[in-house]
Amino acid sequence: MKSIFLYLFLILTLFKTDIYGQKKINDNFKKESILKIDTLLNENYVFPDQAQAMGRHLKKKLKEGVFKKYEIIDSFAIALTKEIRFVNNDKHLGIWPAFVPKKQNESLSNDYQLYLKNYTDTRKQANGFKETKIIDGNIGYLDISFFLSETDKTIDSYMNLLSNTDAVIIDLRNNGGGNPRTVNYLCSYFLKNQLLINTLYFRKGNRSDKIFTREVNGKKMIDVPLFILTSSKTFSGAEEFSYDMQTQKRAILVGETSGGAANPGEVFKINNDLEIFIPTGTGINPITNTNWEGIGVIPEIKTSPEKAYDRAVELARESAQEYRSKKNSESKLLYEKLQSIIDKNAQLSAVENKDSDIEQQIIEIFKTGNSLNLFSENDINFFGSQNIKKNPLIAELILKSNSIIFPKSPIAYLNYADMLEINGKKDLALTHFAKAIALAEEQKAPYLEGLKMRYEKAKNTK
Repeated sequence: MKSIFLYLFLILTLFKTDIYGQKKINDNFKKESILKIDTLLNENYVFPDQAQAMGRHLKKKLKEGVFKKYEIIDSFAIALTKEIRFVNNDKHLGIWPAFVPKKQNESLSNDYQLYLKNYTDTRKQANGFKETKIIDGNIGYLDISFFLSETDKTIDSYMNLLSNTDAVIIDLRNNGGGNPRTVNYLCSYFLKNQLLINTLYFRKGNRSDKIFTREVNGKKMIDVPLFILTSSKTFSGAEEFSYDMQTQKRAILVGETSGGAANPGEVFKINNDLEIFIPTGTGINPITNTNWEGIGVIPEIKTSPEKAYDRAVELARESAQEYRSKKNSESKLLYEKLQSIIDKNAQLSAVENKDSDIEQQIIEIFKTGNSLNLFSENDINFFGSQNIKKNPLIAELILKSNSIIFPKSPIAYLNYADMLEINGKKDLALTHFAKAIALAEEQKAPYLEGLKMRYEKAKNTK
C-alpha cells in the first residue's frame, strides 16, 4: 500500500514535499486528525453515503486501537490511507505529511521554498516527457511519465516529430496521471474536433463539466494506427487517456490492467502536519456511462509490462504496412480524379472564364488529400508545376488551392502569384506577392528580402 501512496503523492504534488514523517504524535493528535478527516470527507467526497461509511470505519478503527502502534507522522499517514480505502478502494484517496520548510531556509517564505522545489523538480522531469524516437518501420514512439499542466507547446513539439509516422506507440506504463486538460489536449491529436469524450461530475454545486476534443497546434493523426502501453502503475489521467482512446475504438492497449483510479479531486489540510487528497468528482464516459474506478482499464492485448513494448512494436509494424497500403489506394483515387479534370479541360484557356466549377473541384480534391495526410504543401506545388506548360490555367487553380489550404505559407502565395503573372493577371499577382511579403515579415522568414525583390521585379515588368 505504501508504494501506491507514494506514487499518488508524486503525481498530485509533483515532488512538493520533503517526507516530514519523523515527528512524534500522541493519541489526542490521532483522534483529532480522524475527526477532521471525517468532517472533510462528509463535506467534500463525491459520494456522500460512502463518505459517511469511511468516517464511521476510521472512528471504529480508532476505538479498536488499530492506530495505537503508530507513533510518528509517516507511519500514521500510511495507516490512515490504508483504512480510508478499505470501504471502496478509491485509490485517489491518500493522506501524507504536510510540507515543512527546512530550518536553514527559514529566512525565505514557505511559498517561495515550495515554488523553488516545484520548479527544480519539474525541470528535472522535462515536463513529463521521457523519450521519443522513430522505430524501424516508421513507427513513432512516445514515453510520457506524467501529464503536467501548461505543456501544450511541448506536446506540439513531440507530436511534430511523429507527424509523418505510419503508426504510433504511446508508453504510459509508468505514468501516474496529472492534469486533465493536458490529457484532453493529447487526446485531441488523435480524435476529430468537438467530440465528447468525458463528463466530469462534481458534488459541489451538482456540476457537470463536459469534456470535448479541440483544435491542436499541429497535424492531427486521426487515422494513424495507435497503440498504448499500460501496466498496474498506469494511473488516473494516464488511465483516462487509455480509456478514452479505447472506448472510441481509436487505439489498441497492450500490457497490464491499469491501477483503477478515476475520480478527480483536490488536496485539503487536515492540520499543520497532515494533508489529504479527496476525490470531489467522478468521470462519466459517454459510451460506457461509467469509468474505470476500482476496475482499471483492461488492455485488448494482455501481457507483462516487460513484454508489452516488443509486442506493441510487432503489432505496429503490421499496422503501419497496412496503413501505407491504404494511403496509397486513397492517393491513387484522388490523383485519378485530378487527372480526369485535367484531361477534360486540356484545351481550356485563361480567357474562356469557365474555371469556377473546375476551381472548386480541384480545391476539394486537395483539401481532401490534405485532411487524409496525403498531400502536403510541397506535393500540391509539385502537381501545379507539372502543369505549367501543359495547361497554365489548371496550374494556376492548383496553386491557388495551395494558398487556400495553407493560408499562413508565404511560399504558397509566392508560387500562386508567380503563376498569376505567367497567365497575364498582373494586378492579382501583385496582390498575392504582397500577401507573401506580409506573412514573411510576420514570421521573420529568412527569405524576406528575396520576396521583396521579386515583388519589385513584378511591379516594374510591363
